[in-house]
Amino acid sequence: MFYRVDYLFALIAAGFAAGALFSKSAERLPASRLARIFYFVFALLTVLRIATYVFSAVATPPHFVDVAGSLAGDLSNVAFGAAFGFAIRRKDARVFLTEPTLLDAFFLSLAFTYALAGVAKAFAMKPMTDFFTQSGYSVGFLKFIDIAEIFGGMALLLPWARVPVWFGLMIDMFGAVLTHVHNGDPLNDSSGAIILLIKLVAVAILFGLSQRERSPQPSVAQSILRTAAATVLCFCIAFGGSAALRHANPANSTAAPAN
Repeated sequence: MFYRVDYLFALIAAGFAAGALFSKSAERLPASRLARIFYFVFALLTVLRIATYVFSAVATPPHFVDVAGSLAGDLSNVAFGAAFGFAIRRKDARVFLTEPTLLDAFFLSLAFTYALAGVAKAFAMKPMTDFFTQSGYSVGFLKFIDIAEIFGGMALLLPWARVPVWFGLMIDMFGAVLTHVHNGDPLNDSSGAIILLIKLVAVAILFGLSQRERSPQPSVAQSILRTAAATVLCFCIAFGGSAALRHANPANSTAAPAN
């Protein structure tokens, strides 16, 4: 399914609005219990996405299977926005948003999003090879990105690996957006990467706030500034790295020129 940037933003905004609407009534639920509910929702949607993808990969699926897979992805975006909506009117908003169970739910969804994206690339090597070579990259770099997204996504499930993997995936997503810009592609071609960048930044801010063993605890402003600095660093690495890779690739002379 082709996604537009505004459509994906609308899904997250709709989830936020729905969460804010019901946040008062859900305030009586302890933060830990509400976080477990969100974990169950994200886990269920992830299982559905995996199941529909595997079914589509091994057989010709009926139309409703494709619809179910797309719906699960859409609902994951809605649920992401809803989590922040539910927090908007809670007195313990920080406690809820930094609940380890809720953060695990976010990382679970991100992990399989990247893993499935990597597997999808592996099953579509011909068009992906064409895109990478036309963008000025080597086939070896495509294979590296494919492997990095699969194993990097799965590594998000490991708490000790989340920080270094976050940097790698941020560079990957900035690289994807910059490549489309370099090629003169429409903004909607970067839809998935843009939304994942937003999710990675949001989760990084919450992850920074969740470091409860620190004394004093980091403030929201401190976490935002640290994440912003790390984001700028990732952008600079992606910008310089993508330019260097295109320059170093001997096949670059056959790549399509940028508009």
